Amino acid sequence: MVRRVLHFFRKQSLIRQILFLILTMLIILLISFVISNKIAERIIERKITVSTDKILQQVMEKMVSFYSDMDSISTSLLYGPTIENFLDADVITRILMIDEVDSVFANTINLKENIRGIQLYDKEGKLVAGIGVGTGESVKSPASGIEYSGILSQPNTDVTTTYYSIAFPIYNFKSELLRDYKGTSVFVMNTENFNRILENAKMTPHSRFLLIDQNNKIMANEGDTPSYNTFDPLLWKNDKRYIFQSSELRTGWKLISIIPKNELLQELNVIQRLNIVTYLIVFGMMCLFLILFFSRIMNPVKALMDFMKSYPKMGGERRFNVVVHNEIGVLAVKLNKMLDEIDTLGKEIQITQQQMYEIEIAKKQMEISAFRNQINPHFLYNTLECIRAIAFYHNVQDIAAISASLSNMFRYSVKGGDFVTVREEISHVQEYAQIIDYRFMGKIKIEVEVDEALLDVRTLKMLLQPIVENAVFHGLEKIIDAGSVRIRIHQPALNRIQYVIQDNGYGMDEEQLEKLLEGLRKFEAPGRLEDEGNHGIGLSNIYRRIKLYYGDEAGMAIESRLHSGTEVRITFPVLNVSIRAEGE
Repeated sequence: MVRRVLHFFRKQSLIRQILFLILTMLIILLISFVISNKIAERIIERKITVSTDKILQQVMEKMVSFYSDMDSISTSLLYGPTIENFLDADVITRILMIDEVDSVFANTINLKENIRGIQLYDKEGKLVAGIGVGTGESVKSPASGIEYSGILSQPNTDVTTTYYSIAFPIYNFKSELLRDYKGTSVFVMNTENFNRILENAKMTPHSRFLLIDQNNKIMANEGDTPSYNTFDPLLWKNDKRYIFQSSELRTGWKLISIIPKNELLQELNVIQRLNIVTYLIVFGMMCLFLILFFSRIMNPVKALMDFMKSYPKMGGERRFNVVVHNEIGVLAVKLNKMLDEIDTLGKEIQITQQQMYEIEIAKKQMEISAFRNQINPHFLYNTLECIRAIAFYHNVQDIAAISASLSNMFRYSVKGGDFVTVREEISHVQEYAQIIDYRFMGKIKIEVEVDEALLDVRTLKMLLQPIVENAVFHGLEKIIDAGSVRIRIHQPALNRIQYVIQDNGYGMDEEQLEKLLEGLRKFEAPGRLEDEGNHGIGLSNIYRRIKLYYGDEAGMAIESRLHSGTEVRITFPVLNVSIRAEGE
């Protein structure tokens, strides 16, 4: 069962899981508040009940003490010689003793202030003497024992004063009979002393502590004064708003405590209100959490998910708009950065593929140019060798040397392979220099300065001779004086080679130089290939080739001043490539 619930919970969306957890927390918190409140109510009610029981016991002890006092007073009065002689005397003697009896009654009344009258009845139940307030009622004859009455009705007295009576039977203990009944004495009492007994007995400001008689009439009350004389214990006992406790006295009277629960739980109400405020605060914090969760987490996550779903369709330069700067914002920034890197990598791959494609095209074009210029290699080789042999026959050494140099240059240019050593590249330039020397009769000199350690380094084929040829035909032919082309090959940095070709020829002005550089920049754009068939191998071709083979690590710089000469610098990295054999 638990596994099913967990499985169901895991399948729900994140927002449903959060709402379920928050709702569960609120329900648990509410249940804990209710349970703790009920427990606190029961504890308080239990403690109040125990305290009330103690107060009832104390009041009962006071009532027992009152009963004992009345027993002592009645015994002292009724079994004194005056009352005994009075009850034993005849009618005439009683008339003569009436003043003495009244005096004894008066002294007894003075002993306890709440005694308001004393009546004496003979054994037939006839009133024979009395003082003060009377009951107005006859007594049972003979009396069975001490009897405490309830509230007496006194129509001839102050209605605001309530009375009750105590009937004490009088016996002749000198008689041989076990109980020789002689008469009854009735003490009429007011209830004011009970109010003093009940004083300070109530627990709360609006609680009540009552003393009721056998007929449920209120004899004394501590607390709110009721507007009725008869009290219904059953009605109050069934009222759940009150804590009702009662205790019955030996006289049939009852002590009753009534405590309103709302007053007992006033302090608990403060705790309840505090719990309610706490619950509302927690609920408000949960609502605030949900608002923040939706606005700062769920909405950005949903927007991020929507972006990721739509990106494959939209693609391009589209990026996620970062509006939050929390962890979701960091994730979005990382996503945008990743997309940028993917786009950059894609472009680099496209450029690399384009460059590889262009390299292959350039190779094919070079092969086509080679085939175009080759015509018939064996026929040209044989023709040049024939010219060289005729020159030797006629002893014309210059023609023989030129023929040999031209044959070597032709063989170098048409042989297979894209890479050669620096030594081979210099040898090719020297063959060209020999032809130039014969042509211009020593007016133009070509000088080579090379680091010996670089002679066996691999380099791209046909880099030096085309630049030297440009320097001769575009720079040195235009001047009258003798000129020179100086070639310097050195290593400017680790694993890098630089060719420097410098002439002291005619040079270029700024406009011509800028036009030449602009042409080179055009050749750097992908997809731009040179038509070698019309222009041959020039600076633009060399620049394009080093960019295709070496990439951005290769570069060409040109400096020139009119009437001062031109300097071309080619820089490229050292590559570990093998040289294909001639004829491949």
